[in-house]
Amino acid sequence: MINILLNLYNFHEKWCFETLKDILKEEYRVLVIPFSFNDDWMKNDNEWQTAYNPSTGKYYKDIVIPFLSYGIKAENINWINYFSDTKESSKYKINNSDIIFFTGGLPDQMMDRLKEFKIIEDIENYKGIVMGSSAGAMVQVAQYHITPDKDYDTFSYNEGLKMITDFDIEVHYKETSIQKESIKKVLKEKSRRVYAMKDKGGIIINGDKITILGDVTLFDI
Repeated sequence: MINILLNLYNFHEKWCFETLKDILKEEYRVLVIPFSFNDDWMKNDNEWQTAYNPSTGKYYKDIVIPFLSYGIKAENINWINYFSDTKESSKYKINNSDIIFFTGGLPDQMMDRLKEFKIIEDIENYKGIVMGSSAGAMVQVAQYHITPDKDYDTFSYNEGLKMITDFDIEVHYKETSIQKESIKKVLKEKSRRVYAMKDKGGIIINGDKITILGDVTLFDI
């Protein structure tokens, strides 16, 4: 498995393209898992279609265009629809993909829905590439933290996927005092280094090899 941690849907830009073009092959099949929505944002399939439908979806192009930049065909980009897919169809889609992509949003909601669909084991044993932006990066960390922001009032530690165990990440790093306090807290309480990724920053983990993309700061114990 290769893990790719990002902040935004901007991974076709100069700061990372030259590195990722050797990883994201044009023949690859992508599976997008947009499970990080708030229940208040999306309540039914009609609202899901408004967000992700290929013709009119508000977020469809933002997510798909970066993959097209690597030569991946739109018809090879599939989705799990929370409102119409089943556990069985989701497992089938996972097994017939080369890349899993987790969208941004709320990481704890994403983990709850992955558990609900009983696909966590399938993803943790995946042999392909697992990518994600923001919340989609956070859930790849076995125990990730949430820094207080507009969506979360308090700091918390949360259970992610059993993929990355030896470091934590701070997404959308803007060097704010609250972000710095959260990083210090993780360093002190968990004795784990933290990679703080600005919006043009990312990380590739391939076995024991870590490759930094763009603007990332390492905070070590």
